[in-house]
Amino acid sequence: MGRALTAVMGAALLDGAALCAQTISADSTRPPADVVDGAERDGAGRRDDDAPHHRGASPLVPQTHWAVRAARRADALGLIPGYLPAQGAVPRHALAQALERAAIAADGTRLQPLAEGWLSRFYEEFGEYRRAVASPLALLGGRVQAGYESEAGRLTPAISYGPWRIDPKPVRELSAARVRAEGAVRLGGFGAAYAQGRADQDGAALPRWEAVAAAGSFSASVGRQAVGYGPGVGGAVVFYPNAPLTRLEVQTTRPLELPSVLRYAGPVSLHTFFSRMSDPGRHPDEAWLWGARVAFQPHARLTLAVNRGSVFGSERERISLSRLLRMTAGVIRSSNFENQILSFDGRLRLPTERWLPVTLYAETGADDGAGALDEVPGTVAGVFIPALPGLPQVAVGGEYTRFSTVCCGHGPWYFNSSQTGNWARGSHPLGHPLGGEGDEALVYAQADLLDGRLRLDGRAFRRSRSNESLEQYGGANLFAPLRVGRSSGGSVDAALRIGRVDLTAAWFRDAGDGWRQRRLQAGAAAFF
Repeated sequence: MGRALTAVMGAALLDGAALCAQTISADSTRPPADVVDGAERDGAGRRDDDAPHHRGASPLVPQTHWAVRAARRADALGLIPGYLPAQGAVPRHALAQALERAAIAADGTRLQPLAEGWLSRFYEEFGEYRRAVASPLALLGGRVQAGYESEAGRLTPAISYGPWRIDPKPVRELSAARVRAEGAVRLGGFGAAYAQGRADQDGAALPRWEAVAAAGSFSASVGRQAVGYGPGVGGAVVFYPNAPLTRLEVQTTRPLELPSVLRYAGPVSLHTFFSRMSDPGRHPDEAWLWGARVAFQPHARLTLAVNRGSVFGSERERISLSRLLRMTAGVIRSSNFENQILSFDGRLRLPTERWLPVTLYAETGADDGAGALDEVPGTVAGVFIPALPGLPQVAVGGEYTRFSTVCCGHGPWYFNSSQTGNWARGSHPLGHPLGGEGDEALVYAQADLLDGRLRLDGRAFRRSRSNESLEQYGGANLFAPLRVGRSSGGSVDAALRIGRVDLTAAWFRDAGDGWRQRRLQAGAAAFF
């Protein structure tokens, strides 16, 4: 099945390449007139917050979406100074603004075809921004998608800790045809709503939805979406968007400029959310989940951030205002009330773009304990080259992750004796897919070819999961003892845009001694 689908998608990519090369006019690559005029008035590349379609509320675009990755590349290329999203997922209007600014800044440079290709593909998918629709009530861009999905060999993370530990269990294999439909609407000047429906052999579901209200530089949202923090590509220490959460969140939709001496921090973005862990099989006490991120740019090339996360509350450990205030301030009086994780991250864009654009990034953190930051750290570090010399359509990078084993009186990563569901929700970890103790080496490449109509994302990794702490502490890795030792794998994602249709295919594999996990997807999506 995998080889057949790969062959079919390969044929579609080759046959469609010639067809799509001439299907878009030069005019459609240009930003709306008010954006161009604003850029000419204020200088190319400067932010135009007064454009009508850059204000108000808009749904989030997931961190894994191609346009979010494109904005990340544009930022690393220095095309959009001041770009500072509050979390991994980005509001649609913020992405529109970022890609429009990138196209203006790249005008007349070797990056112009790349940036204009991103903007053209974005306008095809979200047509309301090409038209700069300012109507208070409007139907926003949506899609209908049909395809086939297959998954086998995935495990649920371990439950509990010590002698009460429940080892990982296999997740039911998936092999199904699926249909998805999603749409969004602007509700007045300060509201928006989004929903994604899914239908397959198991019935119908609403896996993602949200309602957003915005005022000034802030928005509030209730719904079901994934949350991700940190600069990592393969994972993050605190939150990585492995699966959607039903949450209430507040965030900045554009960076704040602080007054007085605080202005030296540069632009600042904020995000916080709460979610109920309504997962009886893992969190029988229905604990709560809280997260927060503060990011700032003291220099145009340097971004710093602090990330927090906590699973807290239970039938035995009641929630009170004083406990919540101590938790958010980082004061730990009783480890029975909460399981906290803290991390710091940073990105540095080196002044080498004349020869080779390079961004260095890192995140390091600690799990629930004073002193653990230097004694039992978890670290993700990498280097990102957003455009190769002579081939700006291609970006490459490398990343190394390591979670230390137990020592010095600290507990194992992602485990907690009181919050027995551990750092996981359902069948997915909340943090790094590695699952805790161990390390991972990752290399990745991204390519936007044929004016962005052919998108490729490839990754290869080597993982080593540890069970060193299992016998003594009952912790170790969330997937031990079933997945220990070395494994290797990779993934390929491909998409071909033909008119207003995307043909997509994705493949993932991770295999170790006596086990294998795989995932395969193929389908087509039409935008409206």
